[in-house]
Parts: sequence; structure tokens; C-alpha cells
Amino acid sequence: MIRLYLLAGVVILGGMGVGYWHYNSILDDRQALSEALAASKAANDLAIQAADNNAARAREIEATYKTQIAALEVLATETAVNEALSRAFTDDIATADDIEIPDTLAKPFLRRFGGGR
Repeated sequence: MIRLYLLAGVVILGGMGVGYWHYNSILDDRQALSEALAASKAANDLAIQAADNNAARAREIEATYKTQIAALEVLATETAVNEALSRAFTDDIATADDIEIPDTLAKPFLRRFGGGR
């Protein structure tokens, strides 16, 4: 009978020891998970900050792009106007009557560059 009580006591103490060990391992796992969660939150916050910075930079680049496009449109309009004026002047010159150059200007020119009248 005493052996039975001793065996029951050893089983109960053994069960309590296993329970204590299991409880401590659960606490250790909980601590490790808490640390991993904190590290994950820090990494998440860092990623969110980087994404916000990238979005702000993208908005700046888009604004610069729109400004450059507007400047190019103005330049294209001015180029078209100047091209039209150039064509008009070319047409005026092509259809203009020749003028007589005075001999005082024509003779030195012909001597310098050759040719005749």
C-alpha cells in the first residue's frame, strides 16, 4: 500500500514537473513571438515610410514632367508660328522684284567674289 502511495506521489509530482516545464516553454514561446511581432511591426513601419517617400517622389516627378510637357507645348506653338513667318518671308522674297544695286556697291562685290553682270 505504501508503495502505491509512493508511486501515486511520484506520478503526481512528475505530472506537476511536466506541467511546470510545459508552462515555462509556453511562456518562452510567447516571449519569442512577442519579439518577432515587434520586429515585424518595425519592418512594416519602415516599409510604409519608404512607400510614402516613394509616392511623394513620384508626385514630384509627375509635376516636373507636366511642367516640361507644358514648356514643350509652348515651344512647339512658337516653332509653328516662326515656321509660318519664315515661309511667308521666303514667299515674299521669292516673288519680290530684283532691285538694281548701285555700281559703287556692285563692282567691289564682283571683284571680290567674281562673276559678271
